[in-house]
Amino acid sequence: MQKPPADDPRFHHEIWTGPATESLDTVSGIYYVENHNSQCSYAELALDFQMAANLVINEFQRSELGNWTAPISHLVRQTLELRLKALLEMIGQKGGDIGAKLIYSHDLKAIWTHCSNWLGQSGYRFREDARLAQTERLIEAFHAIDPSGDLFRFGISNQTAFGKQKSYDRVGLRIEIFVSDFAASDAFLQHWEAVLLREIMAAEMKWDEDPFFDPHDFPKAAIGAP
Repeated sequence: MQKPPADDPRFHHEIWTGPATESLDTVSGIYYVENHNSQCSYAELALDFQMAANLVINEFQRSELGNWTAPISHLVRQTLELRLKALLEMIGQKGGDIGAKLIYSHDLKAIWTHCSNWLGQSGYRFREDARLAQTERLIEAFHAIDPSGDLFRFGISNQTAFGKQKSYDRVGLRIEIFVSDFAASDAFLQHWEAVLLREIMAAEMKWDEDPFFDPHDFPKAAIGAP
């Protein structure tokens, strides 16, 4: 009986014993390793995509070539989605309801609405964070332009606009605003996910006060600002 693709030993390594016997005769540039670590987190992967996004953005700004729109937008949207899911996952670890389907969806607005409602009901001061407005602006923009998360991955979306299927070549970037909103939203979501994580750690370590993290160390919005 043929093994399913996920169990194909030609592309599997085991960290202690090395490649499977079947893979010794297979030349492949990618393989899967059993390394006995715990599962990686959404936050770890978000950092990887954020680093890649910044590298591509820097090259785009240097070269001024116009065909970077799809990869930049995809990397930024993917980072944003992973940051939101990291926050959602941490809410679950704090005992909040995260919704059975929400963690597997690509609906940025629905994920953020769920998270923001929980944060507000739980007394967190995230609305005082000066980066909130930019974060919500970027989420709203991606929700309107690429609600199903397929536009920049495949070029042609299953969504329509102006009577046509959406295509990535019709997307424009105001790069100064886009880069600023990305930096603000990434830092905002990372901070509030870390607030919850450090609370969990503090409880486990029996700290009265976290010696390494200040949850109130964030840029404050001006009084009276929307």
